[in-house]
Amino acid sequence: MKTEISYAFPKKMRLSSRKEIESLFSGADTFVAGPYRVFYKAFPLKETHACACSMTAAVPKKHIRSAVRRNLIKRRIRESFRLHFPVSLAPALSSRNIRLIFLCLYLPHEVRPFEPLEEKMRTLLERFSDMLEKGIDLSPDPVG
Repeated sequence: MKTEISYAFPKKMRLSSRKEIESLFSGADTFVAGPYRVFYKAFPLKETHACACSMTAAVPKKHIRSAVRRNLIKRRIRESFRLHFPVSLAPALSSRNIRLIFLCLYLPHEVRPFEPLEEKMRTLLERFSDMLEKGIDLSPDPVG
């Protein structure tokens, strides 16, 4: 039986909970990967969670003044995540029953093309996968 890889990015994978986003800014682990500063938390997966990974993207208004350009960057970040998540990170999360939430903060002051952003997202997701293999510190669930 062959399992089909889904490249969808449904609403349940979008991080939108105010509590979870605030918990990322207050006490999450962080690292810089290319043009992104990544805030992340990992905790045990429960039956009540909709999915194993949720992400959001943020582009500071201070860096990119135009809303059209900020939205373009966020669309590019989400698209690169959608393309690489099923192959790079989903197997590692499902095998360990861990839920990962993270926020990608875009750091450059200019709009970059899609290809470099996609490549950095792939390396970022592979870094998460490596962290899961080595063992990641689990936090308590911010929502409860």
